[in-house]
Amino acid sequence: MDRRETWLAVAEGLLSQPTAPLLEELPAAAVLAFAEARPGLSAGRDAAGNVVVRYEGEGADLDRPLVFVAHLDHPGFAVRDVAGDTATLEFRGGLAAADAVPGSPVQFFRPGCADAIGHGELVAAEAHERRLKGATARVVDGAAEPGGFAMWRFPGFAVVDDRISGRVCDDLLGAAVVLCALDELARRRPAGTAVWGLFTRAEEIGFLGALEAIRLRTVPPRSRVLSLECSKALADAPQGGGVIVRVGDRTSIFDPGLTAALVRAAGEVAGADPAFRWQRKLMDGGTCEASVFCACGYQASGLALPLGNYHNGLDRGPGIGPEHVRVDDYVAGVRLATELALSPHLLDGGDEPPAWLRRHQDRARAELGAGAPAAETV
Repeated sequence: MDRRETWLAVAEGLLSQPTAPLLEELPAAAVLAFAEARPGLSAGRDAAGNVVVRYEGEGADLDRPLVFVAHLDHPGFAVRDVAGDTATLEFRGGLAAADAVPGSPVQFFRPGCADAIGHGELVAAEAHERRLKGATARVVDGAAEPGGFAMWRFPGFAVVDDRISGRVCDDLLGAAVVLCALDELARRRPAGTAVWGLFTRAEEIGFLGALEAIRLRTVPPRSRVLSLECSKALADAPQGGGVIVRVGDRTSIFDPGLTAALVRAAGEVAGADPAFRWQRKLMDGGTCEASVFCACGYQASGLALPLGNYHNGLDRGPGIGPEHVRVDDYVAGVRLATELALSPHLLDGGDEPPAWLRRHQDRARAELGAGAPAAETV
């Protein structure tokens, strides 16, 4: 199953939406419109403004859905003040201040408006402990407005040299993976399956949307939660290596049982199609929402797409550039997420140990004897 042209169109529709932390209205509206156009999906927002899209097949256990989580924000600037042609900006998110090179181009947006209202260039950056905290920018044409926001001036979506390139891949491309999986569910209507997409706000400034989704019980406590992220490519987790089963992040190791089930599921997909590529890696370039859900008592793990120019900082910086993900890695992510959505039993751990462990158990018994286990004590 490979509907890459359709899946790329989903990515284009979402990546074209301007966004910043606490200013996610445009991608949120796009997700809601996507769901509303597909019978079989229902959608709404919780009290924190997170978007929830649900597929609930006949006979499904609605207390234990599979919940894909992706965030709708991306590091960007809030416009604090405008005096003449000078805009004072607050940076929301994580980026090395050295990457904010004077002269870097920016676009100014009004909340809720997809078209830029002005263009400008960075004049000076403000740093705190080497991280970008704010900046001043010169408005070159059009306008900037207090209460609005600014993004780096790059196309929203392009495919260049077999890479999806844009001002935001992290994490609108992860959100696109989730939408593609939900679209396949809406097309096929499998029974006995409950799969949700949770599209969160303000991840880049402290996981605010995810934390509120947990507090509000937007996500049932018995859910199995899978974070869908774009994560900084590493030397041993390269672009082109396929979708990543994420063992953990900078902060924590994810639920081992759920991660092992993801490994088995990816292996099954690869067994049926040798062209399918995947990796099992610890992605410690940052922290993702799976750590938040694990810390709050959920069974959670994650998938990731290897990302170039993480948070728009050039891989060979300093400087700013569009983020990018290999098309084949994105397609592999959609394929694995779709298989999990259509066949959530793939995530059932079962009572039997894995094959590799059974082999060692058999040898241990053969080499060291077959005595009876000690009696249980209370």
